[in-house]
Amino acid sequence: MLSFMKKIPWWLWIGAFVAVFLIWQNLSGWAMSRKLYDMALDNLRQDQSKIVRILEETITEREREIAGLEVEIQDVKKQRAVAQAENERLKGKISELQSQRENIVVPSDPGGIVTELRGLGFGSVYRHHR
Repeated sequence: MLSFMKKIPWWLWIGAFVAVFLIWQNLSGWAMSRKLYDMALDNLRQDQSKIVRILEETITEREREIAGLEVEIQDVKKQRAVAQAENERLKGKISELQSQRENIVVPSDPGGIVTELRGLGFGSVYRHHR
């Protein structure tokens, strides 16, 4: 066997060594790239799950905000209904007061007004303070 090895030229040994070295580099490079690809894929999956979790939290928070706003809308509607009822009540009161004002008869004689007030028991303010 040793004599067979001596018959092979040195450049063939170098070529075989280079071929084995290149094959080894190719296989180790493929394995390394596969590891890197798997790591990148794992990171991508983690990032996607983190994004999904953040989106779910955001959606939940926005749903709570929407529910709160719906409650506020209902409160505003109730307040508006109360204000409208109060407005209608006040319009009725104004109408009643206007009709009462129209029914008031004011004598055109100022002396008659004074006489009528004295008849009701109202005297002069000036006399009471002296």
